[in-house]
Amino acid sequence: MPRMQVGERVRWYVMGTTNFEFHAPHWHGNVVVANRMRTDVLSLLTMQMVVADMVPDNPGEWLFHCHVANHLRMGMEGKYEVVPRGAAGRPAELNRPTWRGRSRPA
Repeated sequence: MPRMQVGERVRWYVMGTTNFEFHAPHWHGNVVVANRMRTDVLSLLTMQMVVADMVPDNPGEWLFHCHVANHLRMGMEGKYEVVPRGAAGRPAELNRPTWRGRSRPA
């Protein structure tokens, strides 16, 4: 699970690489800045990449998922963790997100 500290600058690279489908990635608990907008959900077209910057301010374990109903039903979800500043452990782990307990297929 990706882990970050409150106040840490985090850059998300969100890509839509499935066959002719759009995506609506949604972060629970925190917001990102993408395309000069502060938001918690994006619109992502086929083969599009969006860079989203986050400075988390809300500690906890949060859901990250696609808002397209079929994608959510098929398990396109993961979690990320925000820990208080100065918490023990590595401040940011660059692990691949898990999708319902397993690594997402490449």
